[in-house]
Amino acid sequence: MQTLNRYAGITALALALTFATASTSHAGKGGTDRPFKGHATGVATFLSPFEAIIDYTGKATHLGKFTRREYLFINEDGFTFQGTMTFVAANGDELDLDFEGMFISPNDAIGTYTFTGGTGRFEDATGTATFEAYTPDFVDVDVTFEGTISY
Repeated sequence: MQTLNRYAGITALALALTFATASTSHAGKGGTDRPFKGHATGVATFLSPFEAIIDYTGKATHLGKFTRREYLFINEDGFTFQGTMTFVAANGDELDLDFEGMFISPNDAIGTYTFTGGTGRFEDATGTATFEAYTPDFVDVDVTFEGTISY
């Protein structure tokens, strides 16, 4: 049970990391680099010790209030992870991304988002962001992220 809780926590933290702080990006088709920053809270549902879905609500630049679903996959080492995520903006536009990261403690994770497109104004979105995530119990997740987006 303790091992399952550890992996669940790692998964939740990894998901939280998905909301990362950005580094650099290249302007998308006809796009302009813009600062991207936000915060979200979520709840993780573990499908297995190495796999989870995390549903979030939050607020970010260019999105306003948003919901987000994250699919988290923890590697066998138990410390590194990757996944995919979709933000749904206040107006319904979607922003898709891939992420990867690592746990830096049992409750904290860091990582990078890479924007891969979406719908509406985010159809050709590109850019990156870094994130920091925290989970006190491997279920509840708090994440902040910052970077650059072009659309």
